[in-house]
Amino acid sequence: MPNKHTCLFSLVVLCLGSVRCEELYVQQGKTAKLPCDGAVQWEYNSMLIIREDSRTGNALKGPAPMKDRAKMKGSGLEISGLVTADAGTYTCERRNAGPIKHQLYVISVSSSPASPLLQGTQAELRCQVSGGPKVKPSWLRPDGARVKTSEAGSFTLQSVDVADGGKWACQLKPESKIDLPITARGSPSSSAASSPRAGWWARSASRRGWERLSPNPARLLSLEKRADGQLLWNSTGARGSGLHFSQEKLDGNLSVTLKKVTVQQSGKYQCFLKFKDRGNVAAQVSLEVKGQSDETNHGGGTIGDQPNSKGVFLGLSLWVWLAIGVGCLVLIVLIIITVLLSQRNKRMKRRARKLRSMRQPLTARDYCRCSRSTVGRPNGRRRGDAPSEKGCQR
Repeated sequence: MPNKHTCLFSLVVLCLGSVRCEELYVQQGKTAKLPCDGAVQWEYNSMLIIREDSRTGNALKGPAPMKDRAKMKGSGLEISGLVTADAGTYTCERRNAGPIKHQLYVISVSSSPASPLLQGTQAELRCQVSGGPKVKPSWLRPDGARVKTSEAGSFTLQSVDVADGGKWACQLKPESKIDLPITARGSPSSSAASSPRAGWWARSASRRGWERLSPNPARLLSLEKRADGQLLWNSTGARGSGLHFSQEKLDGNLSVTLKKVTVQQSGKYQCFLKFKDRGNVAAQVSLEVKGQSDETNHGGGTIGDQPNSKGVFLGLSLWVWLAIGVGCLVLIVLIIITVLLSQRNKRMKRRARKLRSMRQPLTARDYCRCSRSTVGRPNGRRRGDAPSEKGCQR
């Protein structure tokens, strides 16, 4: 009896051991290569990706979502342009051999704000893992030192320093890590960078200001430096875009405030600093307006009401309403003139018909008819006597 149980247990272990499972960690957007010798069919979470036709040798694709980006190449499967939805279990069916399973994890690494980072600012490094059981990632500094990472795979730099620049790595296993290059720009003196009144980085930039990226790209504000080193907004571009900005002195704080925003102001805005020898630094803000009374703050400097809000009624400018009013007035005058001419023509026609009915004939209608006697004897009258008027009838 014990021998029977031992044989059954050995058979189960043998069957389970015939299916191997390998783990792969690939960065989002890269190409994943899943090895498998003698593969004839690939499945994703029990859904057919691609298989080889035994008669023609051609590759037939199934309904899997990554079928158009997958191809059988050599002794494995290649999936290009990885997305987080590609994470999962891939099964390779082999010819004259047991299947092989691959557990694919798709890793996405990023920083907020995006690199390059400005010295003295706060930044967050994120490492997100998609696919299979939860894997806890950890961040490694450019020098290899491990930092305390949250359960969600994020690490916050409270105050960026130039020394923080380099190649950070999100490690999932000792042999698997994803690199994230970080560039930190600024002065080696962190105290100078963290001082809100210093503004050395704003003054040293060749170009600086705010611009709208979408839906209608436009330059809104630019900073100008006076002879005494003070920074002032130049709102020339803002006036051209229909916005009004209040003028005030700035000292390193480039944040702005939108007051009484409208739906038309929704979009993506960017604050930028462009240096001649240090590259560029930019921070983007997405603005979504859901109500006319909302007030959205972007930080220092003030963007006031739109001037066109004073000259707009029901979404149209006053000159548009003026043109509509003039057009309506002209149309009404034309209608009145048309009606008056029509009435005048009718009166003239009635008068003409009345005159025709009252017109007298030019010849008299009464005339004299004479009853002449038949040709015969003159009945005793003398030849030369005129006939009497007895026989004349009216």
